[in-house]
Amino acid sequence: MATRRTLLRTGALAGVGTVAGIVALPSPPATTPADRTVQGADPPTSVADWTDETISDEEATPIARYQYRSVDDGVDDFGDRDAFVATAPINVVLVPDEDAEGDGAPLERVMAVLDDEGWLRGPEEYTRYGWDRSDETFVRQEGTAAETYYGTSGRLHVRCWSFEGVVSMQAHEDTGARPEHEIESYSDARTAIEAIFDAAGWRVSPDAIDLDNEQGDHDGIASVITERADGEETTLTEES
Repeated sequence: MATRRTLLRTGALAGVGTVAGIVALPSPPATTPADRTVQGADPPTSVADWTDETISDEEATPIARYQYRSVDDGVDDFGDRDAFVATAPINVVLVPDEDAEGDGAPLERVMAVLDDEGWLRGPEEYTRYGWDRSDETFVRQEGTAAETYYGTSGRLHVRCWSFEGVVSMQAHEDTGARPEHEIESYSDARTAIEAIFDAAGWRVSPDAIDLDNEQGDHDGIASVITERADGEETTLTEES
């Protein structure tokens, strides 16, 4: 039987190991400045069909209006919509330039901007899904990034899905891990993402698409961020 001294020594070693593991992780980047300003632009013609009216159906556009969680971790029929529950609203829509020179599919071009900002990919997080209308199935998050790996003291955090050349982003600000991990703000995270991509030379159109997904401090309106100038983009229309 282990003595009290043995148990204490084992606990101390485990604590040291945990601290060492955290220290071994990459250093968190400097917090994204909150005082950046964005000179908003009108939405480009490529998304004109999405800005005229409220979008309340995920079948109407490539945009994933919500992120979802599975009600049963063992579910294997990802086409069964009743097996998934919406958890947070999509609040940023990005249209990368598929014809731009350089490496990377549309999603990679978006993630590269966050890399340059100093964010970390693949942070500690929950598994979430987005609805892909083309394949009629739920797809696990395809790109994720955050200011820090664990978010112990809070962080900005995004999950992304790329469907039909359009990237749907769920951006939020996490609270600290204690006493309970929660979402502090959707609106502040959306504003931060606008500032990051504006500084990277992308065109930002705040409050452009009504996705009818109000939640918390999110007003249901998503910002549109495009990589190319108006008139140079491939027109993206609603499915008839």
